[in-house]
Amino acid sequence: MSRSSVDPRARRSRAAALAAAAELLTEDGPEGVTHAAVAKRAGVGRATVYRHWPEVESLLLDTLADAARPLLTLDDGPVREQLVGYLTQQAEWLNQPVSAAVIASVIDRAERDEGVRRIREEMFGRTDEHVVEVLAAAVARGEFRPGIEDNVRELVARILGPLLFRRFMFGVPLDDDVVVRTVDAALAPWAPKD
Repeated sequence: MSRSSVDPRARRSRAAALAAAAELLTEDGPEGVTHAAVAKRAGVGRATVYRHWPEVESLLLDTLADAARPLLTLDDGPVREQLVGYLTQQAEWLNQPVSAAVIASVIDRAERDEGVRRIREEMFGRTDEHVVEVLAAAVARGEFRPGIEDNVRELVARILGPLLFRRFMFGVPLDDDVVVRTVDAALAPWAPKD
């Protein structure tokens, strides 16, 4: 068992360092996340930061993993209501400056770093198989026409793509109405025919 999982002081210093690293990532990008800068911002010794993360890349990776969150999850309830509720909560995070820094860093670094690629999968769609099952159950309940479960990636792109583009390319904060309109537009082609 590692010392940081037992010693409450080590857990606190680790949490403080990750919070400081997320702030630095937001302010200065990945280049701002250094051992010295994190130690100063967190109010801990540089040796403490080095003890948790001997390499700056591992510090950045843990910062991204700690700050990132899955952008889409579903359970067995009505799909539209879940999407609207979950994405409305996600919009709050996406409207914060840290989300832009995290998403930009993940997208950039995932092309050449396996650890960051795993974070990208967690954020953007590692749940494909589960979502297929949820959508198949929704088809069986009559929420959607058959075939939606075979087009999960397209559906996710039609939901997340406009939200992320609006937020990060146009710089427009997301609100509840935008989320509802985006979800409804993505689901409309799969509505049951009367």
